[in-house]
Amino acid sequence: MVWLKFTISFFIIFTSVNASELSKEEITYFKIIDLNNDGFVSIDEINQSTGIIFQLIDTNKDNKISLLELEDLKEIINILK
Repeated sequence: MVWLKFTISFFIIFTSVNASELSKEEITYFKIIDLNNDGFVSIDEINQSTGIIFQLIDTNKDNKISLLELEDLKEIINILK
């Protein structure tokens, strides 16, 4: 759900601003999703990125993301900041 919101936000942002107005964080997200580094993001890259991210969050591999797994992810992100 988080990545669905991110993906929707991602496209709203990219359709409403010029590249010169993007933050470093937004550019980083774009580069992460651009798996083949061609400067474009395809629907396949979004699907692959979402799948990879889901697998990373689903630490017990039950094909579901629990609140505990989401909390663990948030903690890791905060540590990396």
